[in-house]
Amino acid sequence: MRRKCHTCLCQTCLNTCCNRKNCTGKKEACENYSGFRQLSIFEQDAGHHMRVLVACEESQRVCIEFRRLGHEAYSCDIEPCSGGHPEWHIQADVLPLLDGECNFETVDGVVHRIDGKWDMIIAFPPCTYMTNAGAVRMRVKGEIVQERYQKAMEAKLFFMRIMSADCEKIAIENPVPMKLIGLPPYTQIIQPYEFGHPYSKRTCLWLKGLPKLKPMEILEYHEPYINGGCKDAHGNYRRFQGRKERDPKTRSKTFPGIARAMSEQWGEVSEPISLQSHSAPRHSWQYYGISKERYRQLTEYILSGRYTSVARQAAHTANKMIAEYLIKSIVENKSYDKLEFDEKLGRICYGRTDFYGCRRYFIACFDKEMRRIGK
Repeated sequence: MRRKCHTCLCQTCLNTCCNRKNCTGKKEACENYSGFRQLSIFEQDAGHHMRVLVACEESQRVCIEFRRLGHEAYSCDIEPCSGGHPEWHIQADVLPLLDGECNFETVDGVVHRIDGKWDMIIAFPPCTYMTNAGAVRMRVKGEIVQERYQKAMEAKLFFMRIMSADCEKIAIENPVPMKLIGLPPYTQIIQPYEFGHPYSKRTCLWLKGLPKLKPMEILEYHEPYINGGCKDAHGNYRRFQGRKERDPKTRSKTFPGIARAMSEQWGEVSEPISLQSHSAPRHSWQYYGISKERYRQLTEYILSGRYTSVARQAAHTANKMIAEYLIKSIVENKSYDKLEFDEKLGRICYGRTDFYGCRRYFIACFDKEMRRIGK
């Protein structure tokens, strides 16, 4: 039988401690336990917690900014991370993770689980063969270089797979693409000098379910970040000292100001109106296969306080908008009528039938998690 350390029993705890044979069963005495600090970040404000996948990012700049605001963000790239947080980095192909409902392992060896969809995906797919800056190498003497064109089409396929992921909020960043590639129209163009960096570097954003980024600190003086044939007033090529802008890895890193803007503006964004009006699940207890005895057992688990993290995760999986109401209805044994308006949480945005449908789904999600940990 698997040993259980302390009272949290979330997936991170089980993977970092309880699978170890030498676990004492107590958090304070377990030398292998390493997930407590990470867990406490998210339990401070569960109502604001988002699960964010930052695809094709080894620098971890965007991932770190979302973590700073308390979100559960992971960077993913086939390259090792350079941001200093292997516990947040997935060194693997991102494609199997895009639609959520997946298990994955971070570089520190911890296995994580995402139930349902990601709340947001931010991606920086490879652009070498699609960028307009490489158009001069796409044609030789007027003829398309087939090998390069084929690689561009493969890059486009990867780009479109991210864009079509099963996620309500998606942002993809890339340089201005060649028209020949045929990418969808971009949503907006941003510049580093709009976010506090004295450089120009036209960058496109393709946005789904997210607002355009607003400039946060516009600088009047700026110069090209990439020295790509730019001349001064005397016809001489400019030379920029102290930067490795020719290094592909360096010049592809997200500017810190832009990463901060993404986290602060998109990390606070509310659900789009079109998502708020979706119908709630209304399945019966029989549909979920939960008996009266099992329901009483599950509510006792929640009331015990030992499985708070599991219950919160299940509530957010069921419906993020009313997750706190769902938990409160069980913990305080309150009906819809008594919860319809709460001084702290405000008014429930669902009617009675939809609310109880969501609550049944919440219990079903909680049941699934409890069975997974052997309860």
